[in-house]
Amino acid sequence: MNNDDEQKRSLWKTYSILMGVMVGGAVLILGGQAAWNAVQQNMSKASIENKPPSTSSLPLSTPPAPEERSQTLSSTPSVSTERVSFNEGSTGATIRDSVTANQKKRYLLNCGSGQRMTVQIRQGSINVTIISPNNQTIGNAVNGVSQWQGQLPNSGDYIVEISAPNQSGYVINIEVS
Repeated sequence: MNNDDEQKRSLWKTYSILMGVMVGGAVLILGGQAAWNAVQQNMSKASIENKPPSTSSLPLSTPPAPEERSQTLSSTPSVSTERVSFNEGSTGATIRDSVTANQKKRYLLNCGSGQRMTVQIRQGSINVTIISPNNQTIGNAVNGVSQWQGQLPNSGDYIVEISAPNQSGYVINIEVS
């Protein structure tokens, strides 16, 4: 084998390695972009913000009002559940999301017996039901009666359930002390 053939092989080997690195880099970049887009979509779908322990009123930014439309209810609404936990030192959370007519959104909060819970509807035409760990309804807040407050009878997971007669965006505050 002569020196010229060895140089060609070495060049082709180097070329192959460079092409592999370039293709691999492009795949990584495209995959990272797709993952970032998925994260952004999930973050814009629903946001839960921890609320500081102060009782002063915080200004809320108003999300754009969703287009309301009447929907025919089927026999089984879809139910989604999400756990709400407060950061250390926080006593509450503000939840911004939306719900359709055939949907229920549930927020689980682990609370102790004797604690006081306040649920306030800040925006939206929604119904809020507060359910105790033994699956009994202990309170409601609906459009028009925008707040429920009560002492919690048991320790365990409480459910704050959101439903609506029509599609509605909403903002609620949940405080536990």
